[in-house]
Amino acid sequence: MFKLSRLGAIVAAAATLALVAGPVAAASPAALTAVVSVDSTDAPAAGKAWVRVLHASPDAPAVDVKVNDADVLTSVVFGTISDYIPVDAGTYNIKVCAAGTTTCVINADLTFVDGKKYTIAATNLLASIEAQVIEDAAVLDAGNAQVRVVHFSADTPAVDVLTQDGTTTVVDNLSYPNATAYLTLPANSYDLKVCANADNSVCPLDPAALTLSAGTAYSVFAIGALTPAPTVPPTDMEASTVPTVSSTLPLSALLVAAGIVTLLGAARLATRRMER
Repeated sequence: MFKLSRLGAIVAAAATLALVAGPVAAASPAALTAVVSVDSTDAPAAGKAWVRVLHASPDAPAVDVKVNDADVLTSVVFGTISDYIPVDAGTYNIKVCAAGTTTCVINADLTFVDGKKYTIAATNLLASIEAQVIEDAAVLDAGNAQVRVVHFSADTPAVDVLTQDGTTTVVDNLSYPNATAYLTLPANSYDLKVCANADNSVCPLDPAALTLSAGTAYSVFAIGALTPAPTVPPTDMEASTVPTVSSTLPLSALLVAAGIVTLLGAARLATRRMER
């Protein structure tokens, strides 16, 4: 079995989260699902960092994202992951606001390091919304695929990722808001299920198989709300395209986030621990 890492590389220099209650209306929480992105294996230019944003707050409305009070993303809906935005290395004020308003539910000062790539995610229910920051550290492996699993569903307990027959545990006891390291996998098709309790009798995600390509890196984000918990395992979910949004700043054009509803991995692959 594989031990899971803690959420990688929190990079807040002085991360203060401002939670605004009242003015922003919550919707009914979106159901537990998964978003898969294709992660760039290239490196930013000297002096630059790359930053992308994932809307993973299941009851939050569409949001605008501001960097130093300038709009860079607008009307981002739940389940959307943006393209990478190249920024000069340094510290920035990041605000997440209800679309078209100045009511901001996240206000964080974050530092981005020269040559690094980051995903910023808005997670948890609107009343407790928070920013998660992880480093996207995939590098080119022309002969294999790479996959990272990220648990961003705040009300879902620790999960295991199992083979369909349940005989092999690929990922063990992954809890919110943690991530595995990138797992190196042979290019192939993988068909797994995600089970959300100690005896693996409830499996809220049982997606269709995903074919992984050599030389490509993927992040699999579990997002949405488990509540109300399913009473029986759901049927396989069809593959679906994850929407992406373009920034009003220049984009790297090196990554277009792709989507399919799945969680995956391979047996007997070691992970390394990443500290917060």
